[in-house]
Amino acid sequence: MKKKIQLLFSLLIIASAAFCQKDILPNPVDTAQGNYYEIFSDVDPAVPEDPIRIEIEFDYRDFLKMKYQDTSLQANLSVFDHDSLLYSTTVKIKARGEVRRKICFFPPFELNFKKSDPDTRYTGEMNKLKVVTQCKNNKISEQYILKEYMCYKMYNLLTDYSYKVRIVEIKFTDSAGKIKPYTNYGFIIETNGHLCERIQAYPVEIKGIKMNQTDFDPVHLMSVYQYMIGNTDWDVPSLHNIRLFKLKDYKKVNPVPISYDFDYAGLVNADYAVPHERFGTTTVRERVYMGYCIPPDKFKPIFDLFLEKEDQFYSLIENCPYLDKFNKGDMHNYLKEFYNIIKIPKMAETSIYNQCSPAN
Repeated sequence: MKKKIQLLFSLLIIASAAFCQKDILPNPVDTAQGNYYEIFSDVDPAVPEDPIRIEIEFDYRDFLKMKYQDTSLQANLSVFDHDSLLYSTTVKIKARGEVRRKICFFPPFELNFKKSDPDTRYTGEMNKLKVVTQCKNNKISEQYILKEYMCYKMYNLLTDYSYKVRIVEIKFTDSAGKIKPYTNYGFIIETNGHLCERIQAYPVEIKGIKMNQTDFDPVHLMSVYQYMIGNTDWDVPSLHNIRLFKLKDYKKVNPVPISYDFDYAGLVNADYAVPHERFGTTTVRERVYMGYCIPPDKFKPIFDLFLEKEDQFYSLIENCPYLDKFNKGDMHNYLKEFYNIIKIPKMAETSIYNQCSPAN
């Protein structure tokens, strides 16, 4: 087990050839990125995995002062298998996230590793690791991050067109010794580059593409999923919490939309999450269907897939050892409301078909 985790994480953090090029994707045989996927290869979307334990030491107060700036700070990173040190290195840590760096005491962050080859032809996300962690050091914030982690896992159960995540247990140590060390949960997010390689696609970073100009099946599955978890904090044309990817399959002309950042979802129900005023809702727990209009019969295969996954969703939540009993029950009940809607045609008509947006 020790050697396996060491291989997984060390290959993850040194995986350098993951960035999607506009003209070419690197051959996994020629790079370390094929090994990168081993960090997720033993992760079953239907089962919460054991967390990887890491420790990060840096000047805590300097980091908080710089969290609104695009500035990095030196840090020491150590990776553990229980109490055995597996890997240690020097990295740069930088705050990330447009909204959460403003509302969170401690925002999501990015770890930047040294380039093993200064002449490498790869750029962009090379040697970067994105980590989402608790906004605050308390149990309420802990449950929020775990519920958001669950949102990614459920999305993975529905489709490969979703970001993979890996849970981590992070110990924060202040190098200046002014803040007492503490441990929080978080999760690693798959980079765009590795997602590109996994689904065989190229990134599309053009704003203004409408939902009806994206791949039919993925966009409607995503729209229903967002409705299920009660998330309205996304928009395809503006690329707000959405990434577009053009599949290398020449038969697939339109890009695939993939969503991320689920902390504003009703299923998470974070205390800082507020609904968008344009929907006229008073809480993020109120669902709003944001997909574009299609004939009701076109929803049937989508609903069938969600119905097929219903028990797996409940099982995933129930078997998560990090979620407390209250939040497990709350998530179960919130999902049950969604299933009551799609199981009753009249309810689906009122809540989904009649709420859809025009295709143009």
